[in-house]
Amino acid sequence: MLIKGEKLWIMATTLISALQIKKGDVIALVGGGGKTAAMSVIGKEAANKGYNVVITTTTRIYAPASNSRTEIVLKRDTGGLLCAIEKSFQTCSVVVAGAGLTPENKIIGMDKDLVGLLPRAGADLVVVEADGAARKPFKAPGAGEPVIPGLSTLVVPVVGVDCLHKPLVEAHIHRPGVVARLLGTREGEPVTPSMVAGVLLHPQGYRKDVPRNSRWVPFINKVHTPQEWKNAREVAFLLGRGGARRVIIGALEEIAPVKEVLAFA
Repeated sequence: MLIKGEKLWIMATTLISALQIKKGDVIALVGGGGKTAAMSVIGKEAANKGYNVVITTTTRIYAPASNSRTEIVLKRDTGGLLCAIEKSFQTCSVVVAGAGLTPENKIIGMDKDLVGLLPRAGADLVVVEADGAARKPFKAPGAGEPVIPGLSTLVVPVVGVDCLHKPLVEAHIHRPGVVARLLGTREGEPVTPSMVAGVLLHPQGYRKDVPRNSRWVPFINKVHTPQEWKNAREVAFLLGRGGARRVIIGALEEIAPVKEVLAFA
């Protein structure tokens, strides 16, 4: 048994094992620095286990490329969408679903209250991108964000470790003014591990609108070098002190996406 504040290193070879994902989960991804990559990895790993997976969004995401195991299904009416998803599962394991496509090749998301209907179409697992980050590694949510389905069983806040030591400005951070307001700091200051942990743990930051009974497991992404690993661990330990029960460190673009899983009492 862990004493309060003690940490434990856990071995995990896949992202779904690190996140303790199981059939029936509805996973909401928030934050910046790797949500789309996380969706892709979870989808592939779950498909390898024989799961039928629906990937969708409650905002907008760029349409991925179709392949033999993935199909894109776009329908505005809910009944038509569910029927199309069910049909697609006859020939593929991963369906990317939405209401339509914008001229910028972005998938228009579903209403968050409709996400709970996806298991009726045969989905064993649902993965939802629940906010945007303008391709930045770190952010604070805006007034209407995140859009997390109420039935989510797991919320994964993602942050890129490459945000550290960058100035808190729009060129590097999404909504730096909101970050500064939440933390009582100034725009332009270097981003520190305590700032990252502070926003992740803040009730109006990465813990905003997390369903009461949902698991909350941060993922610190883009960790490639020993120094980045050291920086990521510093953030992880601060998260553990702040109440996180489990933190994952890794690099989603690598063949082995999980480097370390830390559990805290």
